[in-house]
This record gives sequence, C-alpha cells and structure tokens, in this order.
Amino acid sequence: MEWYLPITVLPGIGLLILSTSNLLISLNKEITRLNSSKEKYIGIIDMKIVQLKRLNWVLVLLYLGVLFFLVSGILGAISNPENFTAGSIIIVGVMVLIIAIILLIIYGFKSVYIREKHLRL
Repeated sequence: MEWYLPITVLPGIGLLILSTSNLLISLNKEITRLNSSKEKYIGIIDMKIVQLKRLNWVLVLLYLGVLFFLVSGILGAISNPENFTAGSIIIVGVMVLIIAIILLIIYGFKSVYIREKHLRL
C-alpha cells in the first residue's frame, strides 16, 4: 500500500463533513423556529432533537475517520511498506466511515418521515 492512498480520500470526507455540518446547522435553526410554537410541535421537536444528536455522532465519526486516514498515511510514509499497523488503521478508518454513512442513510429516511408528520399537523 502506498502512503498517499489514505490521504487521497480526505477531500471526499471533507465534503461529507461540510454537507453534514450544513444539515446540522439547518436542523438546529428549524428546531429553534419550531420552539416558538412548542405546544403544537412538541413531538416533532423531540424527533428533530434525536436527529440532531444523530448528525452530531456522524460528524464525530467523520472526524475520527479523517484522523485514522491521516495517521495511517503518516505511518505509511515514515515506516517500511510492509507495516501492518498502517494497513490496520486504514481498515479501522474505513469501518468508522461506513458507520457514519449508515447513520446518514438512517437520518435521510427518518427525516422524510419526520417532515411528512410535520406537514400533516
């Protein structure tokens, strides 16, 4: 494995971080807006807060993925090519990113359900 391979994935992860943080900011603003009519939207607000927590976890996992890829790239650059540690760190980084993407998929499906429920009020 070449040392630069994990580094080349970072721009893609950066785009995921950017879009997820935009979703988080947008959701936070929407919760704040709904909070003015708290009695009517209490159930929707609770579901959106769960979504907000889910997005926060996604961001944490994406940041960890970046960390694992950077460390593996650095270890790959300064150590011998047969280094088992750099390869195993990449595998951990990929698994962390897979979990983050699964959480984003869950967020997507649940957000449609929450939006539908919100529009029916």
